[in-house]
Amino acid sequence: MNLILVTAEEAASGTCTLTDNRAEHLRKFLHAAPGSTFRVGIIDGLQGEATVTEVTDATVTFSLVCEEAPLQPWYDLILALPRPRSLRRILFQSAAMGVRNVFIVGAKKVEKSYFSMHLLREEEYRPVLLEGLMQGKSTILPKLTIVPKFHELWPLLPEEDTLRLIANPAERNTLSADAKGFPLIAVGPDGGWTEAENQAFAEHGFQPFTLGSRPLRTDTAAIALPAVIQDRLYFREN
Repeated sequence: MNLILVTAEEAASGTCTLTDNRAEHLRKFLHAAPGSTFRVGIIDGLQGEATVTEVTDATVTFSLVCEEAPLQPWYDLILALPRPRSLRRILFQSAAMGVRNVFIVGAKKVEKSYFSMHLLREEEYRPVLLEGLMQGKSTILPKLTIVPKFHELWPLLPEEDTLRLIANPAERNTLSADAKGFPLIAVGPDGGWTEAENQAFAEHGFQPFTLGSRPLRTDTAAIALPAVIQDRLYFREN
């Protein structure tokens, strides 16, 4: 954990005592001791520095001052629902990378029974997202929206997105080097989007984006594509 996250309620008094896996991490990996410091953030709030005041076998108590603005999320993700193991990896990594919204959508090649998986319950996916945030040193919790029926996706999408991209294997990339806007990235199932689904994306302003002609698994594409797009949009001078 590169950032320990606490709730607003836990931080309300300016002093916090942890007894869960966060306390274990502080003791075991950060070697917390009275007077030591570490990075802390308030979920959906500011971040700053904490100073340890007491450590026991079961607890870590610290004071905290959070006055710094958090890293802001920078992209949205449409994800055809994969199998549970893949979804867990994608949610963790996406939160770490700065996703804002994740739309879990049904598709022709998505197994319908996947929508009954426990990981789609908030009490199951929230800890995974929080763990990703702590890895990525941010506090803004991504919003997860579950859309079992493909055709119901469109009115749910953020209106301000100006760069709509759909992942598809191709010989070359069609995204111009000077493209601008808040990216909305659509990643299909392992078998790919159907022709009808691709057509629907095109009708809603999505343009193809590719990492080459090799088909990728969903859990690979969902991480690799945002990394490449972030490099293209934000990290290159030209």
